[in-house]
Amino acid sequence: MNGESPRRAPSDIPWRVILWILLAVYAALFLILNNEQTDVSFVFFTIETRLIWLVLMSMALGAGLMWLGPRLLRNRRRL
Repeated sequence: MNGESPRRAPSDIPWRVILWILLAVYAALFLILNNEQTDVSFVFFTIETRLIWLVLMSMALGAGLMWLGPRLLRNRRRL
């Protein structure tokens, strides 16, 4: 043994990459199949939009909260 770690064959795809690809395909199909018109109430006004935009907006809001939440907690602990 010369201390080198064994190298993977170039064709080995990590299971995490496969999982991310499967999740991306699932999300794309979910968005494509939810293409109906729906009314969305924003408390002060209502709009009619496709369900796909409502799902994308919800995903963006969730991602924003996941990004912002830990930063707010970290800043609060420093005070």
